[in-house]
Amino acid sequence: MSKKIELEYELKTRSGSAVWALISTPIGLKKWLADDVMMDEDVTTFVWGDPLREHDTHTATVVDMMKNDYIRFHWDSSESDSYWEMKMFHSEIAGNYHLLVTDFADDDDVEGLEQLWNQNIDRLHRITGM
Repeated sequence: MSKKIELEYELKTRSGSAVWALISTPIGLKKWLADDVMMDEDVTTFVWGDPLREHDTHTATVVDMMKNDYIRFHWDSSESDSYWEMKMFHSEIAGNYHLLVTDFADDDDVEGLEQLWNQNIDRLHRITGM
């Protein structure tokens, strides 16, 4: 049984368009989430590692999206109805944008998945300064 995980991260930016580009475009996703990202309509291909050597490739379908709000993916290799989603929102208190990540993991994989997202967001912070 999969467990729903929600993780919230504050980004150091007041630019909603910059955040949207990072979570919804191949160029943005390639900066922090995967080594290469390609989109063909609703199908997104993620590549980790060297494409000419050892690498891991997975495709995901965009199942729902609201521009400048959220994007929801489903891994094509998954037989479950689970999804992963990145939702951006503006904090009136701090004035910065936040990213709310929703994902699903088996009970014994929760800690590893949280660690993976934390590492991805750390990479986003380092590369973009956000």
